[in-house]
Amino acid sequence: WDGAITQQQNIREFIYQNAAFCLLDFTIKGGQFSLVPTLPFNEQNFKIKRDVNANELPKALFTDGNTRNLKVSFLSPEERQLFQARVLYREEVENGFPETKVLDIRFESKDDKENENLKKDPREIFDMSNFCTSVDHAKVFAKYALMVRKFVDHGISFETIPDAGMGLQPGDYIRVFSEITHNDRFENGFISADGVIQSQGSTNPVGKRIFYWKAFDDDGNEFGNPKAAKLTVNENGRATGTFRGAVFTIEKTTSTDRIYRVESITYTEEGFVQITGTHQPVTSTGTLRTLDYSGILFAEN
Repeated sequence: WDGAITQQQNIREFIYQNAAFCLLDFTIKGGQFSLVPTLPFNEQNFKIKRDVNANELPKALFTDGNTRNLKVSFLSPEERQLFQARVLYREEVENGFPETKVLDIRFESKDDKENENLKKDPREIFDMSNFCTSVDHAKVFAKYALMVRKFVDHGISFETIPDAGMGLQPGDYIRVFSEITHNDRFENGFISADGVIQSQGSTNPVGKRIFYWKAFDDDGNEFGNPKAAKLTVNENGRATGTFRGAVFTIEKTTSTDRIYRVESITYTEEGFVQITGTHQPVTSTGTLRTLDYSGILFAEN
């Protein structure tokens, strides 16, 4: 951070805003302000560890046995909209005046049609010219911001006993293993009045167990509570009459095993510890998805 503070500022807001640009987290521990790295790094040379084994990061395990009031909050479509990053940074000139430079970075695809769509993504501007004098710094921040937007889609909140949360602090990684029925964000859909199944999920819902609900049943009575059933279709591939006009979600009873990064830890009025965290997706090889650039193309200007 190479800049000058020329105006009076709220110290907490200043640290919080600028820490993120430097891939740091602003935390308060024991009443003292602290900065901790957002990403795993090599303690010898301070380089980001892109090949870190995500399974070695968690410091605590939480299951259905030591958690309660588990809540999942998905980001809105606007918050997940891919973008083109424009970063402003400063280029120093010895014995001269500095010059503000512009770095544009976006995702790129080998598919021409998809690449044209990526070029139409909205542009978000990050003005780091007040303190950033390294183009490498600007690139690292922009690429990480793009990867987070692309792959991080939800966060969780739950309560646990103080012993289970002992030793944890914001920035730590945890593993959450649950056998409670989970609904993925895009494994939901709607069935029109003529039986057309509309779903954005990667799983074909036909033949799957689903929960479905509609305002009224076929006799015009209130439908009541959501019902579980196997989604069936006719010879034309359209949903049978029972399901028409209903919203649905695919029932999932398989266990889930995910890694989260702790954002905050607070005590509840009942003496439990409430932990909130953001999902850290993992690749098939065990690395953090937000740091794995293999197969990811960037276009720089």
